[in-house]
Amino acid sequence: MVVYSIRISTGVSLSAGSINKVHLWLVGQHGEAALGDLLRPLRGKEEEFKVDVSEYLGPLLFVKLQKRHLLQDDAWFCNWISVQGPGEGGAEYRFPCYRWVQGSGILTLPEGTGHTVVEDTQHLFTKHREEELQERMKLYRWGNWKDGLILTVSGKKLSDLPADERFLEDKIIEFDTSLAVGLANLIFNLPKNAMASWDNPDDFDCVFKSSYGKLAERVRDSWKADAFFGYQFLNGANPMLLRRCVSFPARLVFPPGMEELQAQLEKELKGGTLFVADFSLLDGIKANVIHFRQQFLAAPLVLLKLQPDGQLLPMAIQLELPKIGSTPPPIFLPTDPPVVWLLAKCWVRSCDFQLHELQSHLLRGHLMAEVFAVATMRCLPTIHPVYKQQWEMVNSKMMFQASAWDKK
Repeated sequence: MVVYSIRISTGVSLSAGSINKVHLWLVGQHGEAALGDLLRPLRGKEEEFKVDVSEYLGPLLFVKLQKRHLLQDDAWFCNWISVQGPGEGGAEYRFPCYRWVQGSGILTLPEGTGHTVVEDTQHLFTKHREEELQERMKLYRWGNWKDGLILTVSGKKLSDLPADERFLEDKIIEFDTSLAVGLANLIFNLPKNAMASWDNPDDFDCVFKSSYGKLAERVRDSWKADAFFGYQFLNGANPMLLRRCVSFPARLVFPPGMEELQAQLEKELKGGTLFVADFSLLDGIKANVIHFRQQFLAAPLVLLKLQPDGQLLPMAIQLELPKIGSTPPPIFLPTDPPVVWLLAKCWVRSCDFQLHELQSHLLRGHLMAEVFAVATMRCLPTIHPVYKQQWEMVNSKMMFQASAWDKK
């Protein structure tokens, strides 16, 4: 008889544990051993067992697990399983899982070392790779949410997604709680806001009457300041647009009487302290009609200078591109009347949000990333090094978020 030590880690999300029993098998190069029903996994726990096996199994290749239930199929989120071989100096084998275990089927977890097909010279994992990808291709299917756009995962509603791609209950509760708090504040303040007359920007302070945290308070107190306006290009929602100027943008045409501004910009340009944020991509896009009112969209150009103290201060704002044969569009300056300059900055912030949502968030953050994510799930088995690198980062972030929620 030989003794194996087994550790099993369960996730920390609210329903990660299970009331169902879990049956395990160990598979080594020399044989396979059934270990029986070892546990009912507990949320956030790391449980350890010692099991007797009739003979040494050799280097371990797989752990197989099966969740058994009579009436209720209670899903279990397994982080990983660790097995230490017999003896004090026995080798330890790690079997990463990081997924939901559902139903009564047998799930096979390969040992955690990454292997490509070429590196698997003994073809120990060939059958597993093929079977895993066949199953994944059934689960992860290509779809297209709108003709003419890039492919996405197939599914019209949340329940159509594979279980491992849905938000954990903790995140859903966080979303629902934020929504409930926001609606409660809206309903509570609605009579007052509906009857109030907003005659100047300071009247918007009523939006911040509830506790929104220190960051929201800082925004409320600083949003009109030029230094905070520049700060947001690196620390706001869209830090992807700011560039150091090496030459004036081609779209920058100075109206008559702007010689002093041109000289100031040329000085900053030569000193390497001139920066630009160009929203030309928004030019020509027609805005929506909301509540029967046509909305409008600009395509700003913002020129900023870097101060010795590290602050970025706006020097000029142009809200539209010049048109051939037309008078150059106006350039707004910090020396303009305060409300005029503030409105120019508000147009920039609005366009910054629009471009962030369309390009950085939707296109780059969702649509492009989803193509690679679905292709990875369909084409790379869990044992592949590239798969491991990608999903290790995803699972580390997920576990950190769940852990942070658990401490609240």
